[in-house]
Amino acid sequence: MDGGAYARALEEARKVLVAGVPEVMSRSAGVTFEPGEAPGTGTFIVDYLGGLLEVTYPGGEVRRLDGGTAGSATVAEMVIVLHYLARAAGPLDLTDPIGFQRLPDASAYTGAFRSHAEVPVAQRFGEDGAGFVRAVKALGGVPAGSGEEHPEVLWSLPFLPHLPVGVRLGLAEDAMPPECVMLFPRRAGYLHHVEDLAVAGELVSSRLLEAADEETAAEAALANGSDDELVVLAAVYDPMEAEIIAGRLRSAGIEAVVRHNTLSVVYGLTVDGCGKTELLVRAGDLPEAQAALDPELGV
Repeated sequence: MDGGAYARALEEARKVLVAGVPEVMSRSAGVTFEPGEAPGTGTFIVDYLGGLLEVTYPGGEVRRLDGGTAGSATVAEMVIVLHYLARAAGPLDLTDPIGFQRLPDASAYTGAFRSHAEVPVAQRFGEDGAGFVRAVKALGGVPAGSGEEHPEVLWSLPFLPHLPVGVRLGLAEDAMPPECVMLFPRRAGYLHHVEDLAVAGELVSSRLLEAADEETAAEAALANGSDDELVVLAAVYDPMEAEIIAGRLRSAGIEAVVRHNTLSVVYGLTVDGCGKTELLVRAGDLPEAQAALDPELGV
């Protein structure tokens, strides 16, 4: 393995997984365990934000499953699902939620959580409540409690089977800026590492933005009759910067998609190019996009 801090975090998470009993872990985590042909082997199938993850035991290899096909999971997803399988202890809910800053030992991560999880959601959806609702529902989110599908109610997203994450959006109004708050089950801070909960918020944020980008790209392709493939225009480390640049491109009439590769400041700062956020445009728009942003990005 490479990647410094990420590789070490992943190696340690796999050791913790091996120490557990798969049948017990599957019950506690609310996941399926399929025994393998060899004794002491098998595969966990884990619901994850509207999709599925496959985790081998005892190897701890993690893959995304989408429509029956396998794809790569990010290191952040690998680490957090391995920790979850080892530490989950039954269902949690959002009947008594708390903000990230009130979780045990969260103070060291509050600033990073705010800038990497909550602020990007507020910036992207602060004036698009309907888009927020569509993105949340695309990830399997439902209103928590009231049942009303309104952007400003608390939405519960099934981050992992027994670990929901709550998202409440405050829309921009007059002189009031938009606001986003993410909430967690009160007991989550005692069952799970606060670092993992910080990354959970980042992953929820990035997946919400991805869902909105995918919808926007699909609408643009349908309107333009274009099937140009998406290509990378540039990569930046700050997701907020990526959203600002994408907004400028869209204002210039260039369809832009932000692809988030969350590896988190919590598990260690970006290493060997990991953790970058990519800006994508359609291949036919690449020269125009490069010319528009050349002074900023040097591309």
